[in-house]
Amino acid sequence: MSTLPHGQDAGDAALRWFTGVPLGTNPLILLDFVTLLAIAWVVSWGALIATQFVLGRYVDVSHYKGAAVVASYLSLVFIGFYCVICFVITRNRYAALYRCDRAAILCENMRCNPRALERRLLRFTAYPIEPVRAPIRSVERRVLWKDVTKARKIDDLRVVVLKGKRGTLMRVYCPDEEIYARALAFIAERTGVAAA
Repeated sequence: MSTLPHGQDAGDAALRWFTGVPLGTNPLILLDFVTLLAIAWVVSWGALIATQFVLGRYVDVSHYKGAAVVASYLSLVFIGFYCVICFVITRNRYAALYRCDRAAILCENMRCNPRALERRLLRFTAYPIEPVRAPIRSVERRVLWKDVTKARKIDDLRVVVLKGKRGTLMRVYCPDEEIYARALAFIAERTGVAAA
């Protein structure tokens, strides 16, 4: 949980915004999910073949096909869980509060019922929401500017991906073009790295 009430900021916060982020229809989250699903399919298929070989000492084409069918059913179960979590439990949305200051960027992901400023049935990119006053639960992530080695911008989604020595540090979702431009300028100023 944030140390400051949601309506207040530290004196050095230079840029701050709330945004709603779709879960089940977000292309970046879907890409991560499909990648994990493919890895899970290959691992489960390999584990089934290895189990058959160790226990039965014999593997033929029917075992490969059977393992593929079982791995596919497991993938369907994972897809079902993903859909239930994204569309039923979280209703395809969560709220995020971003605060940029001189030393770091903070992202607070909040479990709440974010109220969008405009109504739409499905969303694929971040969208503006009303400020969240009392989240049910929240998780904070802080990235120091000195740890950012590369910034990658995704203009179509209004997302800036901050990368460090060990990979992705944070995805910065922006609800509109104005905040996106200001965030890009602020990140370039603080890190000395222009978003590519």
